[in-house]
Amino acid sequence: MPELPEVETVARQLAPLSVGRKARRLVVRDGKLAGAARRSLGGRRLESVFRLGKQVVFQFEDGAGERWLAVHLRMTGRLLWRADGEPVPEAPAPRAELAFEGGAIDFVDPRRFGTMTWLARLDEARPKGIDPTAPEFTLAALGRLAADSRQELKTFLLRQDRLVGVGNIYASEILNRARLDPRRVAGSLDEAELRRLHGATRAVLAAAIRACGTTFSDFQDAHGLTGRYQAKLRVYGREGEPCRRCGAPIVRFEQGGRSTYFCPACAE
Repeated sequence: MPELPEVETVARQLAPLSVGRKARRLVVRDGKLAGAARRSLGGRRLESVFRLGKQVVFQFEDGAGERWLAVHLRMTGRLLWRADGEPVPEAPAPRAELAFEGGAIDFVDPRRFGTMTWLARLDEARPKGIDPTAPEFTLAALGRLAADSRQELKTFLLRQDRLVGVGNIYASEILNRARLDPRRVAGSLDEAELRRLHGATRAVLAAAIRACGTTFSDFQDAHGLTGRYQAKLRVYGREGEPCRRCGAPIVRFEQGGRSTYFCPACAE
């Protein structure tokens, strides 16, 4: 599933391609998205494209109806830019098309789990957790979230009501960079360990965004290209391979039904 770096990548790429253009229409071809089709764009100009939690949000100028269109990619969703004159993808066919003067954004989603929702207020889509790339994600804020928590660190990082957008791959990478055992209880960290966790979270997500995300199966960016961060992974998917820091073999085990990778020699 696309997580924070992948969704951020798509939003950043679509913004310079589409912002400032007047919308022609929103064509919905999938009945599961019928709710989005009932809104008329009426030539309204697109003012911005940004990420909110794990959704890509299109903000249109004031006019009749809701102002924001939020798209959740879920497992296999993609938002692909197509200039005028380029053919509409045939397989898989787009579930919806957001057409502008000069181009269009196709919502391709083979498994059809993604959503498109019109919003009258952004608060309707605002996540409960803190965005770990936002200024609000301070060391003090992380300390408050972890205080008295009895959850293991890996599980703690995946809680979307605590931190938004840290998926399974990035949780393993963050904990490896912070040199923390994924089985440690979150509330047991001292100040120095919290500082390492905070810095590692910022660093891993920033690096993943620069690499346009991670692709293991389905993710493609707004140009139809795969991410590059999978080539930089230190532990995830590397069971038995040498740790890039100390050379010890990477270990894999399950936590909450998901694979966790870490280096026992580096973790505290």
